[in-house]
Amino acid sequence: MEIGILGDHKDYIEEKFEEVLVRYNRFGKDLYNVIKEELPDVFKYLKYYRTIKYGNIGQLEDSYATYNDGDILFAIQLEPECEVICLYNREIHIEISDWNNNDYYKQSIEFIKTEFLNGKI
Repeated sequence: MEIGILGDHKDYIEEKFEEVLVRYNRFGKDLYNVIKEELPDVFKYLKYYRTIKYGNIGQLEDSYATYNDGDILFAIQLEPECEVICLYNREIHIEISDWNNNDYYKQSIEFIKTEFLNGKI
């Protein structure tokens, strides 16, 4: 089950892509559109989620997405408070931001290509 990769300490509900675009407008907000443009074969498998409960604390504004094509599974978390893009699967985890004025969208796309897709797409 792909939502299991998000972790079990939160409750999630699925969102439509259009709902994400309206709800989430903070750090990394354009990542899904960049994926849509640069990795359309990845975009078509993305499912989007938001949390409805996280213990007694926040993170309700974060955005989550999972990719599952039946062979490859990974997740994306856009975390506005820390201003990071988290990309991970069961073996790898990276947090990408603009700490050094880097292009965090480009770095995210490259990480997805090299670490998750391994040249598949």
